[in-house]
Amino acid sequence: MTEPDPAYLAKLLLYYEEEIEGEAYFDALARRFPEPAQHKRLRLLAEVERHAAQGVAPLIAHYDLTPRSVESLTLSGHEQARRAPGTWAGLLDEMNRTYPAYLAAFEALEAMGPEADQTRLRFLTEHEVAALDYLALENAGAPESYAPLERYLASSPVPA
Repeated sequence: MTEPDPAYLAKLLLYYEEEIEGEAYFDALARRFPEPAQHKRLRLLAEVERHAAQGVAPLIAHYDLTPRSVESLTLSGHEQARRAPGTWAGLLDEMNRTYPAYLAAFEALEAMGPEADQTRLRFLTEHEVAALDYLALENAGAPESYAPLERYLASSPVPA
């Protein structure tokens, strides 16, 4: 068995850590945006980040990778939230501007990964697809724009 490329393992670890940061980021934003619909969407986004991290955690363990502490990643996520736009429109604008690049990054990680990892890597990528689908619906004013997030949360990295 050949060992995966060190660049792949470094990116896998980084993206896993970023999911933990992302959960803390959206949790902190949910506290800043108490309006019920906005709060619900931000809490769902936090859950999506956690679900994505849980989906690839077995790969982190399999490769014996050591993430930074949850405490440091949580602090980083909270700091990022502190710097985020303070209005809903500003936050959506930032997400619309930056999230497409995240999808490309996760697709690139998939392309780097070995065949055995593909199911979990695709699951990780799908959380960005769900976020972009959510944003498209949110931008269109759809009342249930969060539906793609709920669908992702109902999915599993391992087929039943």
